[in-house]
Amino acid sequence: MNENIVKKKSKVSIIMPSLNVVEYIDECILSALNQTLVEKEIICIDAGSTDGTWEKLNDYANNPKYKDQIILLHSDVRSYGYQVNMGIRNASGEYVAILETDDYIENEMYKYLYRIAIKNDADFVKADYDTFITNSKHKKIFNRIMLFENTREKYEKVLNPSENLYLYTHDYSIWKGIYKKDFLLKYNIFLNESKGAAFQDIGFVQQVLACAGKGIYSNKSFYRYRRDREQSSINSVCGLQFSYEEFRRLLEREDLKRKFTYIDGLYAYMIQSFCVELKKTIRAVGYDVNSEFIKPYYKWFKRKIMDAVNEKIIDLDVYQMYPQLADILNDLCKFSIELKSNDLIQKENREKLLSIAEKKQIIVFSVGAYGKSIIEYLFSHDINIKALCDNNKTLWNISKYDLTIYQPVECVVKFPECTYIIANKRNSQDVYKQLLDLGIEEKNIYICV
Repeated sequence: MNENIVKKKSKVSIIMPSLNVVEYIDECILSALNQTLVEKEIICIDAGSTDGTWEKLNDYANNPKYKDQIILLHSDVRSYGYQVNMGIRNASGEYVAILETDDYIENEMYKYLYRIAIKNDADFVKADYDTFITNSKHKKIFNRIMLFENTREKYEKVLNPSENLYLYTHDYSIWKGIYKKDFLLKYNIFLNESKGAAFQDIGFVQQVLACAGKGIYSNKSFYRYRRDREQSSINSVCGLQFSYEEFRRLLEREDLKRKFTYIDGLYAYMIQSFCVELKKTIRAVGYDVNSEFIKPYYKWFKRKIMDAVNEKIIDLDVYQMYPQLADILNDLCKFSIELKSNDLIQKENREKLLSIAEKKQIIVFSVGAYGKSIIEYLFSHDINIKALCDNNKTLWNISKYDLTIYQPVECVVKFPECTYIIANKRNSQDVYKQLLDLGIEEKNIYICV
């Protein structure tokens, strides 16, 4: 621990766990130091970085300009959960925040959230955020992630999260808000201290939702979440195992299980996590469903889900909520074969898309979930997209990924010679005909499938 520990009580303690993030640490810590909230402390907990991260943190902690704001701690345990818990226990702030050290934040974040928290005596306040990726030319593109995209009236209002199923399945980020420290201590809410830096936030977020009486969400966006490093986790063989470890802990430790009076919420998110991580892990192990990284954890999830349904532990139609679940539980081998087949088709289609896009001026038509994935894929391969286009009137003339979204009639007039990439699975043929009717030549239309 450094000698410059802040003694006065802070409004917000910003906890920054780090391990070998030297490439990003300057941007991250400066975004914390530049917060307009004056009464703050920054608690940096490094778990033995060997790439120069510790040395950089030490330089900031000993800089006369910053040393009164920074507490620098060393963790003997390489565990994200252990590091964050150490930060919570050492925090003097009324509220605590977690800032992951490969991300960064906008200057007003904690001042804005703290003001709302104090006004409403909230257990936590969270905001929307932007993900971003950076291409080989060092250009960033951002994508706004909204919690209540279809029910915006819930923003800026005091909510009781404890029995709100939507929040259990959609609010799963630990770092986009602030939490009252007394609330966390009262309900003994801490992270799992398992090794590494994967999935420990699941238990924390789920406990917060189960115990909080007052939660507030803002539609402002302050947090900038880096997705470039996230891509490496897609190839990890341990995703299903880490998910299992978190949910087993929540469901089998009596002191934790007692917090979940609304057990439907916990199970709903567990099933969602299971479906997502199972697919990632199947891919990572080469579609071998008998792999040691799948079989034991799959069996545990299946037993827990089937028991919950058959014994009416939960009052959820889980098969309606997660249509793939029935296929996953009925015949995992068949599911894996179909997944592999679909992945191969997608790989071929993406390679074909690249071969077309590299030689053309591109317009992406449709900016829904599938459209976003196509935009990010093209951007990551340094493809220049001229503009976006969509039939949704509410999107016209706004900017996404630093590109203007045009209505189709205006777009084809402005960009008649461009190639239009249709990224709409459900209505692709209708969009194809629409573009032909608007005068775009058939050779300049490509449907992503």
